[in-house]
Amino acid sequence: MGMELKLERYDVQILGREFQYVGQLEPIGQALDFFNRGNRSTFPVYDVKLYPVAPGGPLSTVARPEVVVDSSELGLVYFSDAGYRQGVQRMRNTDCVIAYTPHAVLRGNFHRGVETRLRDLFDTMQGAFLVMTDVSVFPRVKLPSSFPQSADLLIVNRFFIRVFHAE
Repeated sequence: MGMELKLERYDVQILGREFQYVGQLEPIGQALDFFNRGNRSTFPVYDVKLYPVAPGGPLSTVARPEVVVDSSELGLVYFSDAGYRQGVQRMRNTDCVIAYTPHAVLRGNFHRGVETRLRDLFDTMQGAFLVMTDVSVFPRVKLPSSFPQSADLLIVNRFFIRVFHAE
């Protein structure tokens, strides 16, 4: 008989293109490695409530023990656990930026490598997800559930960002 690996779940709030999620993730290893693993195209979210972002549509809130979410749907990921956020790897060089997403404007720090210029950041990234710190979140639409208006750390899908510029 083999030993069963027990993974820890963390409470998360996720702002996606179509839905806002309040649930739990089970990250394996370092956060950016977990999100940017090349063969990962979906993420299970546990004990989750899904709130449609578009107002007035026919969909209502859905609660499920588990849903599988396409990685392109994950836009902004906030871990509620401060200890987990503190342990997320980040590069030392930062640039204060304003980033525009479909549902929010973000003001905070992008983390990048020493040799990477801000304008080249997305072109040199290996994966879709990056760390943004000291973030202020300004919703562009009325969100169906609460989302932090300030966060010491967000995991951000670069494909969710439409435009960004230095502050």
